[in-house]
Amino acid sequence: MRSLLPSLTVGVGASSLPSLAVGARVGASFLPHVRGWVRVLGAGFLFLLFLFLSACTDSHSFRLRGDFQNLRQADLFIYSTDGGLAYVDTIHIVEGQFDWQVPLDEEATFYLIFPNFSQQTVFARPGDVIKIQGDGGQLRALSIKGSPDNDELTRFRLAHLGDRPDSLRQAIERYVKENEGSRVSLHLMRQLTQQRKDGSRLRVGEVLPAIVLPPDSLQASKDTLFIRPKQKDARPVLLFFWATWKRSSLDDFYLVRKALRQNKELQPVSISLDYNASTYAYSLRADSIDFDRRCYRLIWDTPIVQQLAVRDIPYYILADANRRVIALGSDWKHDLQPAVDSLLNSRKDVQRP
Repeated sequence: MRSLLPSLTVGVGASSLPSLAVGARVGASFLPHVRGWVRVLGAGFLFLLFLFLSACTDSHSFRLRGDFQNLRQADLFIYSTDGGLAYVDTIHIVEGQFDWQVPLDEEATFYLIFPNFSQQTVFARPGDVIKIQGDGGQLRALSIKGSPDNDELTRFRLAHLGDRPDSLRQAIERYVKENEGSRVSLHLMRQLTQQRKDGSRLRVGEVLPAIVLPPDSLQASKDTLFIRPKQKDARPVLLFFWATWKRSSLDDFYLVRKALRQNKELQPVSISLDYNASTYAYSLRADSIDFDRRCYRLIWDTPIVQQLAVRDIPYYILADANRRVIALGSDWKHDLQPAVDSLLNSRKDVQRP
């Protein structure tokens, strides 16, 4: 038995050496492939985890994502009038996409202003992730989805995209009647009121609708101007509409600026309907009056012009600190100057000790 053990041991070892060597070589050659697959699977898992986390947001924030065709690079403005955002933020579209997030603890409504000054409404709830998709050449037909309210508003908007004003008004009234009290209904009714039913002008005694004036492309101002009721520390406001291409309005514009030169009690807001940037800029040369100016170069398609149904220039609207209209008209000396003088004198009397 003792004589067999060495031969048995040697026999087994000798016969197995070639197999073990081959196995070692195979294992060594296969090991890099295993490591490669582990790397691939690990990277894939991390990528899926990233996508999962990217698609989520916590319950105390709101996320808005955009994906556009034919709109590769652009800046959008976003604001809220019900507490969702205390300032006007800028969203940068890069390579046709954006991803914007903001802390949010209560429902809010956001308004997006696009480069062509068209506006879209986005309903927000804490924890929501809303996706905007569409063609940059058809911004009115954007899809805004991700919550029941946004889905419903998108469905209504797209269904009535080509409606005439009368037809759209009837559709809104039907919708509100059938969906009384819903968030979409309340929004549509406010929109209808803001657009001025039948395109009628404001009247003395009425309250100005909420007005939002983002910066224009000429960058005379970098801030968005809000004019709305119940505004803290508000001054009386004078809106005046003019353009260099209408001589009478340009003459009146110079007259108004001269009258307001020493006046700090009034907030003058200039809305130019000019389309030529250089001509507009030349008209303001050496201007020492501090007032808000806007020139969107859209002529009669300027949003505030349509909102307030301004049909001719010059045109003026004077409202007190509570945004109630005191005077309006196209003749500065006859329609506006007496009301401006009366308003300013009354404020001086109140401020006297």
